[in-house]
Order: sequence, then C-alpha cells, then structure tokens
Amino acid sequence: MSRFLAISLALALLCAACAPVPPPAPTMTPEPTHALVPTFTPSVEPPPATATEAVVPTAPAATAEPAPAVATATRAATAAPAPADTATPTTAPTLPPAPSATPLPTRPAAAKAVTPVVTRSPAATAAPKPTAAPVAAATGAWKGEYFSNPDLNGEPALVRNDADVNFDWGLGAPAPGIPTDHFSVRWTRQVNLPSGAWRFNATADDGVRVYVDGWPVIDRWLTSGPVTYSTTASLTGGFHELRVDYFDATENAQVHVWWAPDDGSATDPAHAGAWRGDYFNNRDATGTPVFSRDDPAVWFNWQTSGPGHNMSGQDFSVRWYQKVFLGGGSYLFSVRSDDGVRVWLDWATVIDKWGGSDGKTTLTNEVNVSNGMHEVVVEYWQGSGPALVELSYQPTAYNWVGNIHTCLPPQGGWIKVYRLAPNNEWQTLNADGFGANGANGQVNIFGVPVDAGYSWDGQPYKVEQWVNGSMAHSEGDIFAGQPAFRIQPGADVRTSWTCP
Repeated sequence: MSRFLAISLALALLCAACAPVPPPAPTMTPEPTHALVPTFTPSVEPPPATATEAVVPTAPAATAEPAPAVATATRAATAAPAPADTATPTTAPTLPPAPSATPLPTRPAAAKAVTPVVTRSPAATAAPKPTAAPVAAATGAWKGEYFSNPDLNGEPALVRNDADVNFDWGLGAPAPGIPTDHFSVRWTRQVNLPSGAWRFNATADDGVRVYVDGWPVIDRWLTSGPVTYSTTASLTGGFHELRVDYFDATENAQVHVWWAPDDGSATDPAHAGAWRGDYFNNRDATGTPVFSRDDPAVWFNWQTSGPGHNMSGQDFSVRWYQKVFLGGGSYLFSVRSDDGVRVWLDWATVIDKWGGSDGKTTLTNEVNVSNGMHEVVVEYWQGSGPALVELSYQPTAYNWVGNIHTCLPPQGGWIKVYRLAPNNEWQTLNADGFGANGANGQVNIFGVPVDAGYSWDGQPYKVEQWVNGSMAHSEGDIFAGQPAFRIQPGADVRTSWTCP
C-alpha cells in the first residue's frame, strides 16, 4: 500500500511538473511580438521586405497577441501599396508617365490639327506669325498709322494699308486731315525672308527708325535733309516683323525704306550725304568693326556713354568715310575732339591730333580743292572720360553768315540764340545772351554762322526773348512745333514779335 502511495505521489509530482508547461507560452508572447519582424519577414517575398519594414512602426501599436500579429500582417499586406506609391515615386509610378507625357500632348495635337497646339508644339514663338503672314505676303501691304504730331503719340488720325513705304510728299500732307508739318507715321508688316545677311536701307527727311523683330537696325530720329542710311543684319529664315517709324518736322517730307540680300557688293550710300562709320572696340581702328552704320554727320557728344550696340564708352575708335562733291576753291576744315582725331582729304592729311585733345580747342586747317568728287576720312579714338568729336568744313570763298534782327521791351532783358547742330541738338551762340544795341530796344546780331551743308535753304535757328528772368517769346523751336526760323547766307532775318 505504501508502495502504491509512493508511486501515486511520484506521479502527482510528475504531473505537477508537467502542468506549468502551458503558462510559459503567454509569458513568451511579448518575445514573439519583438520576434515578429524576423519571424514574419521570411514568410514574405524579398521585394515587399521594404514595405514590411515600413509597417513595423505601426505593428507594435496593435495587440501583442499572436492573433493580432496576423492582423498586423494583414495590415502590412494592405498598407504595403500605399507606402509603395509614396516611397518609390521615382522608380515605378513617376518614370512611366514622364516618357508618356511627351507623346501625350503630341498625339492629341496631331488629332486636332487645326488647334493652336499643333503650331505651338514645333515653335512657340513662331506660331502666331504664320497666321498673320499670308495676309501681308499676299497683299504686300503695310499697316500705316498716321499721327497729327511728330511723336507718334495718342490715337492715330488715320489708319490705312500702304503698298510700299516710298513717299515724297514735298511740302504737302500725306492725307487729308494730316498736317503738312509736324506729323509722324508708323508702318508695320510681316515678311518672309530666307536666312542670310540682309541690307536694310532708309532715306528720310526728317527722322526714321527701322526695326526687325523689335530690334532697331536703323535709328536716326533727328531733323535733317534727305539722307540715306544703310545697315546689314543676319536673319534666320522665316517670317520677320518689320516696323518703320517716321516723323516730319517742317518743310519737305520724304521717306523710303527697302531691303535686299547683302552679298558684299552693296554700294556705299555716302553719295547720298551720309558718312559710313565703322566702330571698333579698340583705340586703333583695326580689326573687324563691332558694327557699321551710316551717320548723317560726324558730330557726337557721347559723354561717358558708348556709341551703341552695347559698346563701352571707353577704349573704342571710329572711322568715318564720305564721298562728296566740293566746288573748286578754298575750304576750311574744323574739328574738336576728346580724345584723338585725324582728318584726310583724298587721303592727304588735313588735321592730325592723334595724340589726343581735351575737347576745348577747335583745330582748323584751310586747304585748296579742285571742283569735283572728293573723299573725306575721319578717324577718332576714345580713351577714358568724356567722348566728343565734331567735324565741319565749308568754303571760304563765300562768307557763310547771316544776320538776325530782333528787339527787347523798354524794361530790358536779353536775347538767346541757338543754332541746330549736326547732332540735332541746339547749340548756343552766346551763353550770356545778347542785349539791346540802343535805347529803342533793337537787337542786331551780325555774322551768324551758317553751315554750308544747309546750302541756300539756310540753317535752322532758335531765338528766345527773356524778360525779368522768364521767356516772353520764342521762335524757331521746331521740336516744340514752331515753324523753322532759318538763317540764309548773306540774308537779314527778323523775328515775328512786335518791336517798340
């Protein structure tokens, strides 16, 4: 019996030792929770491993029981696509649309051949031009906008189509309702030109500007007689926007614009009164010029700015050439410059101050010339500081001067006199002005110089009467719309205001 009890007790103890086996399972539950990552990862294919790792931070938020672990795995499986979209946008979702994005606009555009998408797809800037170009090309017309002022201001008084920009209105008006003087015109059109170098020309009395695709190729906005300007521009093939701006000051009105391929055989337009100017970015006038243009006169005061085309106002040089008819006899050449200058007549030296000058001294030389055509060449260089060069020449056989007669009121005052210089700016004759010659207020100014370039038409002058510090009268201010006040050689010219 005792042996039976001993065996029973041993069995009981053995069973008691076996009974605690299940409890360790729940105590091991936290460990499998941490072991879920290595345990779960092998059960998933290698590609989603990244997605599994992305879900790990959310997995501990679930219950640590094994059953929820399955739920966590389920969430991982369902949540995996979302991280895949955000975690790999450049590998799978984005790259395929990128190549497809290029053909996508192209395919609809091809299907909608009439829509602007098709024209803009090859060239965004060229799209609008072909639509307007056939009209201009078919009609050959310019759109002309005519203004009743010299500044292209406000609304045009007249809009019409002009077959060509080639007009010589003389002393008349371009159309009814437009004044005979102090008017302006803007012409625009499109033209189809092959690629290459093109020579653009403009003859104008007075100012003219020519633009190609918004770029000014000719810019001579000044008062002058009929002068021809030319320049060369390299263009790509296709349609180009052309624009011509023109103004008339007083008296004759004339404008002509044309172009042709430049094959290097273009004739120098200097015979039309212009100077051919070659502009260099060095002091020696050597090498290839930065640009060339036709200047109506060698008369510039650039100060510290450059001559154009983005050239600096320092360390540049210019060579001007002119072919001109001179009557036989003696001619006086005058030049003022800052810095160096030299002048040739038929390639014989007339003035040589190549070492430099301060711009305060006028250099002169009188030479005898034969009757006929002559070549005049001017070279100029600018170092530093202000840039200035002014050249003139005229015969000495005739006294190129005139006389001005005007007056002042009894209370006194002074008369200011200006002449129109070749650079289209007013140049004062006497900064202090002229006072009365006698008690009656008469003011007589004798020996007023006349540039021979204006010939017998006379040089434009401006005369102002100043009383008590204010301008009382003005005459000849063509830029303010007043009629021209010209001084002819040997003539006596009177102002129009009443004298005492």
